[in-house]
Amino acid sequence: MVSPGDSLGTRYRLVGPLGHGGMATVWRALDVVLDRPVAVKIPREDWPDEFRRRFREEAKAAARLNHPNITGVHDYGEEDQPYVVMELLEGESLSARLAEGALPWQEVAGIGAQLADALAAAHALQVVHRDIKPANVFLTPTGIKILDFGIAFISAAAAEADGLLLGTPGYIAPELQAGEEPTPSADVYSLGVTLLAALAGRTAVSAEELPALDVPEPMARLLQSCLEEAPEERPSAVEVAAGLRRAAGLPDVVAPGRRPARASDVPASDVPAGDLDPTPRPGHTTKVLDEPERVPLREAEPASEPGLPRGRALLIASGVIVALGPLALLISHLPGTGGDGSSAAPPGVSRTPQKAVTQCAVAYSVNGQWPGGFQVEVRVTNLGGSPIDGWRLAWTFPGGQRITQLWNGGREQVGNEVTVTAADWNRTIQPRGTAQFGFLGQDDDGAHRKPARFTLNGTECRVTA
Repeated sequence: MVSPGDSLGTRYRLVGPLGHGGMATVWRALDVVLDRPVAVKIPREDWPDEFRRRFREEAKAAARLNHPNITGVHDYGEEDQPYVVMELLEGESLSARLAEGALPWQEVAGIGAQLADALAAAHALQVVHRDIKPANVFLTPTGIKILDFGIAFISAAAAEADGLLLGTPGYIAPELQAGEEPTPSADVYSLGVTLLAALAGRTAVSAEELPALDVPEPMARLLQSCLEEAPEERPSAVEVAAGLRRAAGLPDVVAPGRRPARASDVPASDVPAGDLDPTPRPGHTTKVLDEPERVPLREAEPASEPGLPRGRALLIASGVIVALGPLALLISHLPGTGGDGSSAAPPGVSRTPQKAVTQCAVAYSVNGQWPGGFQVEVRVTNLGGSPIDGWRLAWTFPGGQRITQLWNGGREQVGNEVTVTAADWNRTIQPRGTAQFGFLGQDDDGAHRKPARFTLNGTECRVTA
């Protein structure tokens, strides 16, 4: 029995319970090593040893999933009982949102596309969630997150049947109720029911309600195919994501791990949505803590001598630069140079100030409007010669517009002032490359006007069509 103030593994101090489920309790906790809030999931004490084994194996499976729409797993431990440490999310569940009523079909399409992307990533690693439902869909300021891979099934030929029917009545695929082994198509069925619930505005729904809902025909056909009785007749999660984007006119996205070195070289539509490549790429390794700022040596970087490790060569180069520091200071004060180290203009020649070069361009496209709402795609282009790492795009809405859902980034809005920040996986914009994000918004006056000015990390950008 755990209580507020208890510590797990001498590292995680429990603060208070966030919620209770049929199999576990999720606690808010503090990681005292990294000084950050986390969520800790602790199973019920009366569950058998077999469940504890499953809990550990499925925590390992969930930890393999690295996707912006899947809740991240940080750690696993065992004391009197096992526990899983996860990222702490801010926001609300889709089931809580449905208490306010049905969602517009455009918003449901955006939510569904993100969910399908995440499921496609899990399915590519042979992991089936098998409990997709509104309570396990979390709406955060940075996008949608799938919760609770705690009953995920590692679908492999050697997986043994355990005789348990795990899932939520009303959302379980028919074949699971018949005792068949879970497959990715079972998640697609549950996803279809979840999106149907969002359109209907309640968690208890049936497939027969779909024709009566105000949904465009292409989207209705796609959802109906997700709800087919036979698993082989349902689309894949990749196909669902692409279909929802087409139905709602949403932009394509490039899955993390599959981005080109320069985003302008390969259009996003050429990369399958949800095709997650877990192999680390050079230059994209995970950082545990922020590294010190570096000033890159781009045009005069010393070459390594044969047989000399590159790190050693850079260390020697740094020593040479330090040794030449006093000499450089002396040269900066010799005749013909400015006191600040800049070249002095020859006599009789005036110095003309250089005009500032625009380092970024922004394309703001309104892709759809309806009474009281609109949909926008934004493309940011790096016009400079160096990568932009960690971007923040700011603008002012000319009216009373409000962003209700944003994908591929985080948002902050105070009044009409908006700032969108990069997600972890699209934080770097290469030279001549682009970053894209999109959002849905409310516009009470019904006449959406585009912002006239954008700034990227404090620098004004060129506005393009």
